[in-house]
Amino acid sequence: MKEVQNGPKISPLTTLPSDSPGFEAFHACDDSMRSWEYHSHDFYELYIHVKGAQYFCIDNDRYQLEPNVFILLPPFCMHGLAQSGFMKDYERAYLNLSSEMLRELGCGRIDLDSLFRSYSSHGKHMFQLTEEESERCVAVLDSLQAAHKPSTPNELFRCCSEIISFLSILCDVITRSETISAVTAPNTVMQQVLTYINSNYTQPITMSDLAHRFNISVSYLSHEFSRYTRRSVYDYILYRRIMLAREMITSPLSLNSIAYQCGFNDYSNFLRSFNKLVGMTPRAYRDARRNQTASH
Repeated sequence: MKEVQNGPKISPLTTLPSDSPGFEAFHACDDSMRSWEYHSHDFYELYIHVKGAQYFCIDNDRYQLEPNVFILLPPFCMHGLAQSGFMKDYERAYLNLSSEMLRELGCGRIDLDSLFRSYSSHGKHMFQLTEEESERCVAVLDSLQAAHKPSTPNELFRCCSEIISFLSILCDVITRSETISAVTAPNTVMQQVLTYINSNYTQPITMSDLAHRFNISVSYLSHEFSRYTRRSVYDYILYRRIMLAREMITSPLSLNSIAYQCGFNDYSNFLRSFNKLVGMTPRAYRDARRNQTASH
């Protein structure tokens, strides 16, 4: 059995478009939709669940969804809906926001990036909105979605004002309401497997080792893990390793050192996997991130 860093085709990591103003808003309702695979990105996702979904997973935790719930998802946080079959009348709205944009919106008076990271680092991800608050948030996101890419300073200023209004509502909710707690997963074995991988993905892991550790067959592990996360074990571990590399990429460490610390034994495998998921080489991505940070 090969070590999992040599797995099959893997899905790309999501990022904001290079020509975006640092944010994207979205609101939609689907009559019928299947849940998506566990994923991550290098920006904040401020997600409003209006209705229709049942469970939401964040790293090792699983949460039951109620209507009008706000979910705070920081950069590089693994997350996704957990749903058997199709969702009916699934309505959601969210704002994707870069860390740089979030810091700028603090107007030099408050570091909103650090504030939001502190909430999530203490497990504060999910909060209950009132119906009125949910409607106000969705209305702002509708306006931002209609604006799409502001082309003039006045349009950009108006969008920034609306985002600040949106963030103000969310900050009030975070400071006022109790955090919604995680619930017990229905498939405790797969949740244990997922928790183990999340804690050890930079180390060599094989399917046979995982199956032996949790006293299950390789075929059961392969099938159930894919059903549970919408990703294969190989895909998931590679994804997490490249996600960690992206998070470390602006550090002063050499790219070789980053590759090794993320679980890759040779740079060529790291280079190939990074390019496949991110769409550019680690060096090009490092330069792009540093230039983006410098411009802000």
